[in-house]
Amino acid sequence: MAARLGIVQGLVLGLVVVVSGLVALSWASHAEPWRERQAKTAQVAWPVVLPKTQSHPETRPIRMRDEAAAAACGEDERWSAKRGACICATGLKRERGACVTEGPVTAVRDPNAVPPPPAEAPPTPEQVEAIARSQKCLAELGYYKGAVDGKRGKETWTAYWHFKHDHDLAGYSNLLDAPVQEKLAVLCQQKAEETARAAILADPLYQPEGDEASDAAEPDAETAALATPDADSAPEPPVEPRARVDLDCLSPDLIALLRRAHGVGVAAEQCERACVPAPKGLAQTQLDELQISSGVVWCRACVPIDGHLALEDVRRIERAGNVEICATPPHQLAKYGEGATDGLRSYMRVRELYRALPPALEDPEAVAVIIGNRSYQKLPRSVTSYNDADAVYSFLTEHLGYRPDNIIDVRDAKKADLERVFGAEPGFEGELARLVQTQPNARVLIYYSGHGATDGAQSETYLLPVDTESYREESGGYKLSTLYANLARLDAKSVLVLLEAEYGEDHGAYVLPPNLPEMKITALPRAPVPKLTVLAAADRGQRTLIDVTYDIGLFTRYVIEGLAGSADLAPVGNGDGEVDSAEIYAFTAAFVDLAARKTFGVLQHPVYSGAATSVLTSARSAASGPD
Repeated sequence: MAARLGIVQGLVLGLVVVVSGLVALSWASHAEPWRERQAKTAQVAWPVVLPKTQSHPETRPIRMRDEAAAAACGEDERWSAKRGACICATGLKRERGACVTEGPVTAVRDPNAVPPPPAEAPPTPEQVEAIARSQKCLAELGYYKGAVDGKRGKETWTAYWHFKHDHDLAGYSNLLDAPVQEKLAVLCQQKAEETARAAILADPLYQPEGDEASDAAEPDAETAALATPDADSAPEPPVEPRARVDLDCLSPDLIALLRRAHGVGVAAEQCERACVPAPKGLAQTQLDELQISSGVVWCRACVPIDGHLALEDVRRIERAGNVEICATPPHQLAKYGEGATDGLRSYMRVRELYRALPPALEDPEAVAVIIGNRSYQKLPRSVTSYNDADAVYSFLTEHLGYRPDNIIDVRDAKKADLERVFGAEPGFEGELARLVQTQPNARVLIYYSGHGATDGAQSETYLLPVDTESYREESGGYKLSTLYANLARLDAKSVLVLLEAEYGEDHGAYVLPPNLPEMKITALPRAPVPKLTVLAAADRGQRTLIDVTYDIGLFTRYVIEGLAGSADLAPVGNGDGEVDSAEIYAFTAAFVDLAARKTFGVLQHPVYSGAATSVLTSARSAASGPD
């Protein structure tokens, strides 16, 4: 009996085990689809009721479902079990389907409305001036109708907004950005040319020529009779305006010089202190140190450009666009740009400076020495010296009446050549002295283009012959003091010395902006010498520059133009038909200084010495300006 009872209990226990296994298999087969359904349920945010006791085993599936739903929320969202959905995180609110910072609700701006100007710092005085120029230009182009006050007001911003969208400049938010200013300059120049053309055509005194004349209809006899005034009532012919050179003002020292020379008032206005563009690559601390030590003023409000535009082109763009252009130099400026051209091409160009004027009669009393030193044996070349000397030679012989046999013309002069021409020591006569003795009342012109130097003690300056060796300038150079002493002994009516040279230690092809003088001693005579006038292109180690139009020295270009007659024109000259030493220096210095800043973005200032104001040339043919 007991055995049977044990068998029955074993069968019952085995049946329980089998049933338990079947139940476990059934739960395993349905568990995964249940979790997937619960995840989908969380994504559609069905309401879920959580039990109060989270630790009860029956709540485990619900907690797993919440974790899956929270994983589907965004970065700025969190899962809300109470709402059964993703809600915005603390401090955010839902607006138009996105979570945004809580705050006051703002009105939606009309997309077609003109956007307001961006918030900016108060403009500097230079920026105010630049904005005013831009306002004037926008007014000429028909965009701006407000006051030209240099303020970034609503009217200014509206005008600029329409302008930039009309001219593919929408990417620039600042009116003073360089591309915007360049576009304004071009368009305003075109507008100015159109306005000038319309004014010419509207002038009753205008006489069409060529095709325009053929298109003009001739009036009939009755109309012509009505249009012809009586002799008594006929108006006087208009007074021809006196020709002027393209200078708006002169520096105070040049105005004072002209007043001393002429004893009357000067027509030119006084210039404000000129600024120089800050070189690229210099830290602000370096710029501040240069400004304190040298007094240079850096330009702050101008349109920067790269490259070297001729002065005439810069002035035309500035006036047409009512802007100021700055040629921003690199840390090291290439003195010769892309390289000077050959002598023939330069010679043909330079003739443009004087060929429109009638040449002077031959002057047997005119004597000259022309030296061009380019090919140095131990030093870098003086690249434009041949061009310089050739230009001066052609100008003297073709325009000023110098006879070729009265000109001592030397290229690549060695020290022996300089001593032969001027004398080896003070008091020694040379070839020039003997030539002057044959020409009573001679007017002498000395022109030199090449390298110069200063000794280590800064007590003497030199002209450098082509056979000078490096670091031996003191023994190989020709002293300027010897030159001046021997020229003072000449029995001449006047002596004019023109020096296209520089006297620093560096003769290389690069200039260090802003090209400040670095030495104390001058290349001029220590005291003015009677009958002797000296004009030097630069002084105290300052580097000389070239004229990018004619490929000659900047100083040489304006000396030629001034002597041709332009120096006698207002606002520099007094219009008496003669060019004197004060006029030629003021003309040359003003234009060299202006061209150096506008073309290269650096300084160059010629210097002058003269005991009296000597008449140099007759300018009667240029008094009314070139044809």
